[in-house]
Amino acid sequence: MSGLYDIRLLGKLLPIYRPLNQTFYQTEFLENGEYPDSLLMLLFKDKKVYVKDEEFLLYQVEEQHKHFLYAYYHAKDVYSFLDYAGASTIRDDKMNGTMIDEDRLAEDFTELGITNDMFRYCFMYNDIQDEPGRYFNYYWYYYELLDTIRAYMNIMPDSNGETVFDADELVILWNTVDGTEEEDIYIMTKDYYDKEVAEYE
Repeated sequence: MSGLYDIRLLGKLLPIYRPLNQTFYQTEFLENGEYPDSLLMLLFKDKKVYVKDEEFLLYQVEEQHKHFLYAYYHAKDVYSFLDYAGASTIRDDKMNGTMIDEDRLAEDFTELGITNDMFRYCFMYNDIQDEPGRYFNYYWYYYELLDTIRAYMNIMPDSNGETVFDADELVILWNTVDGTEEEDIYIMTKDYYDKEVAEYE
């Protein structure tokens, strides 16, 4: 009975794919918004990635009306993921106030999918010695407390004719807003950031 149950319901519990290439990331993942972290692991390897230098203390988080776990996870989980992916991370506090506006997002970016899973598993990479560093807290924060977090990527050639796939330098931004903890991430080439985002801030 157990085997029959598994066979009849397996497709509903876990999507079944027949890979047509030798990479874990399949083209249908983009169509369905699934497993963006499997693509990002390949994308960031051996790249120089610029990010915000934006960590918060507990009292600052309280002033922004956010849960105390935000002080432990915000930005640090992005840094941890990049480190695990083999990227060279460069923190730049000049990026801290930078936002991607809705018009630019709609015109220039493609949605990769939901990243709650990616951030939930960052508990394996942190160096937090107490309870906030444990799996249960990560699971509760990214699944029970927060709504959906998404990843977006600019896949168009920049002014150098390079895309995020062949450029050596990339940028990851997120929107930091008081009272909001769901921060989508935006991935682009450094050249695109310099010419199209930073110049207009």
